[in-house]
Amino acid sequence: MKKLKVVSIFAAIALGLASCKKDETSTKTQQILNFHIHSMAGSAEINAVDTFTTSTGRNMTFSDFRFYISNIVLIKEDGTEYPISNKVLLAGIEKEEHSLGEVPVGKYKGFKFMLGLDSATNHSDPSVYPSANPLAMQTPTMHWDWNSGYLFFKVDGRVDTSAVGNLSPNCDFFYHIGKDMLARQITFTESPFEVSGDGEKYIHMNLDFFKVIQNVDVRTEIFTHSMGSNLPLAIKMADNYQLAFSIEDH
Repeated sequence: MKKLKVVSIFAAIALGLASCKKDETSTKTQQILNFHIHSMAGSAEINAVDTFTTSTGRNMTFSDFRFYISNIVLIKEDGTEYPISNKVLLAGIEKEEHSLGEVPVGKYKGFKFMLGLDSATNHSDPSVYPSANPLAMQTPTMHWDWNSGYLFFKVDGRVDTSAVGNLSPNCDFFYHIGKDMLARQITFTESPFEVSGDGEKYIHMNLDFFKVIQNVDVRTEIFTHSMGSNLPLAIKMADNYQLAFSIEDH
């Protein structure tokens, strides 16, 4: 009888703890939200080892693929906005997961962000930021010292520029897109999600580089520093950003 009483006491304690835990979970008002961003070349995820083939049959390799995301705003179900303040992400093939911090629980109809940086941030001094900050000096660099600004979108590699167009990559290419005028807002206003308060929430996105260059002749348009005679190429690519992004279902 004494043993049964002890068991009953422990059962009651366990039940009480479980109840407390349940109550604690149910009253959470915030949850950590993360972006998981895949850098894609068509249906394949980009890396610095493999060769990737465009829809026109040209082969490409990548040595660098990075881009800045900033001015992130969540759009609540009622249309009101929740800005994620002071958050800049440096995404690419070396870093896919990015925490946005805690956000209020509830239902959201979508979100938006800038690929690039606002003018004040773009012209700030990278040396003033701590080394862990995405805006600090990077290796390889994401900043033009001679042009006083950041590279919003940087892709380096090699591409086949032969006449037949199906050979091994033989020529360097680089697309360095920056300048205030080339920042672009990306919107997903009809991409609903819910923040529940349990665990962490992930939003999975793809950025398809082949869609960024969909109207680019990679045989001849192989570089831009976003200025002078190659500024039109930078504009053309920046205008494709929205089309290149998509949401993954999870």
